[in-house]
Amino acid sequence: METYYDQHLHTHHSFDSKEKIENYFKVTSKQLVTTEHLDFHNPYDNFNDNIPNFVLYEAELKKLEQEFNRSILRGIEIGYVPAHDKRINEFLGDKPYDLLLLSTHQNDEIDFMDPIVRTFEKKRLIHEYYEQMIVSVEKMPHTNVLTHFDYGMRQIDITVDEFQKLAEPLLTQLFKQVIAADLAFELNAKSFVKYGNKHLYEYAVPLYISLGGTLFTLGSDAHVAEDYELGFAEMKTLLRTNGVSELAIFKEQKRKQVKF
Repeated sequence: METYYDQHLHTHHSFDSKEKIENYFKVTSKQLVTTEHLDFHNPYDNFNDNIPNFVLYEAELKKLEQEFNRSILRGIEIGYVPAHDKRINEFLGDKPYDLLLLSTHQNDEIDFMDPIVRTFEKKRLIHEYYEQMIVSVEKMPHTNVLTHFDYGMRQIDITVDEFQKLAEPLLTQLFKQVIAADLAFELNAKSFVKYGNKHLYEYAVPLYISLGGTLFTLGSDAHVAEDYELGFAEMKTLLRTNGVSELAIFKEQKRKQVKF
């Protein structure tokens, strides 16, 4: 029986990680997939274009596959901004990625984890963030997974009651689009564990299920090998509490459901 494995992690092919791919082999014997950042005009990195070099990436993966006799799946985390739609799709082209993650990190002016968002009215932040995420799903329905739905909430303190009041109409629209596009919904360990947003997932998972959502992934969002499968036990418990017993994995962008 196939075993679930981490669907979101980074290596030195991402602008914000220095981790060697082979170091993940030291912490897991499972299938490995890396999901490297694609972000244009990234305010988190002085407005540089963070574009993974696919030629070098592919060459290194093939070398490591031979050296270690293990397969590595190719993945990418697309930081979607509407202004960069053409460049994003031109980059993706016909590259043979196994897994396409869809993320909202920034709006071409600020990263949504910039401390400046703490000065925003919560309603403004929530509307700006989720309206852009809704557009991302509308424009990129051919991706596989919607990641860290709460990324834009990481810098603020917000209760479930506040979040529900301000965000539920937008989340309902977002989740309906995610379901229609056949994307999986990610539980992100960085958010869940490191940024203390477990309570937002405890609210969002049942909402997504109530709208007909059935597809889930778990991602550590690791940037160092020791964070591989971070928080998986806790996140699996939340899913089981909501009647979920399968998770999605992808190869050649084709989904397979596996028990966990």
